[in-house]
Amino acid sequence: MNRALKYYEEEISKNEDKIKDLNKIINIISIIRLGIVLAVIAAVYYFFKIENVVLLILSIVIGLAIFLIVAIFHNKKIRDRKETKLIISINSKGIDRINGNFKKVEDKGEEFLDEKHPFTSDLDIFGRNSLFQMINSTKTKFGREKLSEIISLKEIPRKEEIVKRQEAIKELGEKVKWRQEIEVKSTLKKSGLKDINKLLEWANSERKINSLFKIIPYFFIALTIISIVLVTIKILPITYLILVFMINYLVVKVLTKDLSEVISLFDSHKKDIEAYSNILELIDKEDFKSELLISLKNKLRNNDTNVIKEMKRLKSLVDWLGDSSANGYYLILNVTLLSDIFILRNLEEWRKLNGDKLKEWLEVMGEIEALASISNLAFDFESWCYPKIYDEDILEVKDLAHPMLGEKAVSNSFNLNSRNGVSRKVALITGSNMSGKSTFLRTIGVNLLLSYIGAPVCAKEFSCSIFSIYTCMRTKDNLEESISSFYAEILRIKILIEAAKRGEKVFFLLDEIFKGTNSRDRHEGAMVLINQLVKNGAMGLVSTHDLELCDLEKTKEWIKNYNFQEYYEGNKIKFDYTLREGRSKTQNAVHLMKLAGIEFNEK
Repeated sequence: MNRALKYYEEEISKNEDKIKDLNKIINIISIIRLGIVLAVIAAVYYFFKIENVVLLILSIVIGLAIFLIVAIFHNKKIRDRKETKLIISINSKGIDRINGNFKKVEDKGEEFLDEKHPFTSDLDIFGRNSLFQMINSTKTKFGREKLSEIISLKEIPRKEEIVKRQEAIKELGEKVKWRQEIEVKSTLKKSGLKDINKLLEWANSERKINSLFKIIPYFFIALTIISIVLVTIKILPITYLILVFMINYLVVKVLTKDLSEVISLFDSHKKDIEAYSNILELIDKEDFKSELLISLKNKLRNNDTNVIKEMKRLKSLVDWLGDSSANGYYLILNVTLLSDIFILRNLEEWRKLNGDKLKEWLEVMGEIEALASISNLAFDFESWCYPKIYDEDILEVKDLAHPMLGEKAVSNSFNLNSRNGVSRKVALITGSNMSGKSTFLRTIGVNLLLSYIGAPVCAKEFSCSIFSIYTCMRTKDNLEESISSFYAEILRIKILIEAAKRGEKVFFLLDEIFKGTNSRDRHEGAMVLINQLVKNGAMGLVSTHDLELCDLEKTKEWIKNYNFQEYYEGNKIKFDYTLREGRSKTQNAVHLMKLAGIEFNEK
C-alpha cells in the first residue's frame, strides 16, 4: 500500500476514536455544568430563605468560580474536537488527492484564470479539475497568491533555483504532521482569504505620536486615584468621582478620535493576525535542513527582531481593542486608567518598530505555505520522480502519465533531443478522435510545469531543459470582443511567434491548429508555422488530423511522427491511449457519426 494512503487512513481511524472519547467527555461536562448552575440556584434560594447574606454571596462566588473552571475545561475539549475533525478532513483530502477525487474541493482558484496567459487555461492549472484544486492546502491570502504565482510560472526559474526548491519540497514532504498543523492552526482561526491591503497600508503609513499621549494620561490617572482616595475617606462626595470619570471619558474620546477606524480595521483582521502569529511561530520553531527553507526562515530574524514576540504583542493589542468595543467592564477600566489612549499609543509604537517588516514576514509565511502545498505531491506519490534539468535542449521521459487523472492515467515514453547527431525538435501527433492526442499534450505540459516548480513529476524518469511554455489548444469565440475562434487562435499563435523571435527558449503545444479554415490553408499554414518556430529555436508538439503534414518527416530530420490508435469490440470503439511511432493509419469519424444516427447511403 502507498505509504501516504496508509498514513492518512491510520490518522483518520485514530482521530475518529479520539472524537468518540471527546464526545463522551463533552457530554459529561455539559451535565456537570448544568448541575453546578442548579446547585448554585438551590443554594441561593436556601440562603435567601434563611436570610444568611454572607453564605448567599459566598455560594454565588464559589459556584461562579467552579463554573468558570469547568467551562474553561469544557471549551478546551470542544476546541480539541474541532481540531480533531479538521485533522480528519485534511487526511481525507489527502486520500482524495491520491485517488484522483480532488474535484469536489471547493477552492478551484478560479479568480486566477487568465485566457491570455501562455498556458494556464489550456493545461488546467486553475479552475475545475485543475492542478491548483488538486494540491492547494494554503489557508491564507499570502499563501494562496504565492502558490498561484509559482504554478503559473510568473518568473521562469534558473536551474539552481529549481534544485533548491526540489530540496525544500522533498524536506517538507516528509514533515507531514507539521504541514497539517499549519493547516489546522490557520483554519481554526479562520485566517481568511479576504483582502488585507488596508492592514498593510496601516503598517506602512507614518503618523507621529501626539506628545499629549505621553503626558495627559498620567495626569488624569493621578487625578482619578486621588479622587478615589478622597471619596473613600469621605472628604469629597461620590458625585465628584462620577464627574472625574465623565471628564476622563471625554479626554479619551478626544485623544483617540481615530480609534474607531483602527478598531474597525483590526476587528475585521483579528483572526487573521492570530492565524499569522500561529503559523509564523510554527515556522520559527521548526528545524529546516534545505537551503531555501533556511534562507526563508532567516528573513524572519532580520535586525534581531523577535518576530514571534512582536506578532503576539500585536495580537494582544488587537484583543484589547476587541474588548474595548464589546465589554462593559472595559468601560470602567477605560474611564479609570484611560486604557484606549495607551492601546493606541502602543499600536503606533508597534507600527513604528515593525510596520515596514510586516509584509515581508507575511510573504515568507505565504511562500512556505505554498511550498508546503506543492510538497503534498512529494508525500502522496512516492513512485513519482524528480526531474533532471539540463542546459541542452532535451525532453526525455519514461512512463510519463497525467498527474491529475489518478488510476485512469496511461503512461507513455517519449523523447525530443539533440543527441546522437540527430536533432529532434518537433513531434507530430496524429490519431483518431478521442484517442488521447490532446491529453498527451497536456500531460507533457503539466509535467514540464511541475519540473520547473521543483515538484516531482508523474513519471519513472524525466529529463528536460528549461523552456517558456506556450500552448494553443482551447481557443473559442469571444462575442464581447467580436472575435471568432479562428482569430482567437491566430492571436495565440502571434504571441508564441513573438516570444520565439525575441529569443525566448520556447516549448510549444499546439492542438489541431488552424482548424477553423479550409484544409489547404490549414496544411500550408501549419507547415510554415512549424518551420518558422524551429528556425527560431523552439521545440514542441503538434497534434493534427492533417495526415499530409506527416510527410515533413521525409524531408526534415528534426520532426518525428507519433500516433494514437483505436480498436473495436463488437460495435463499440475502444482506446488504449498508447503512443506509437509513425503516422496514424486509422480513423473513426464516420463510425462515430453512424453511432450518432447519421445514415450513410451507399451509391
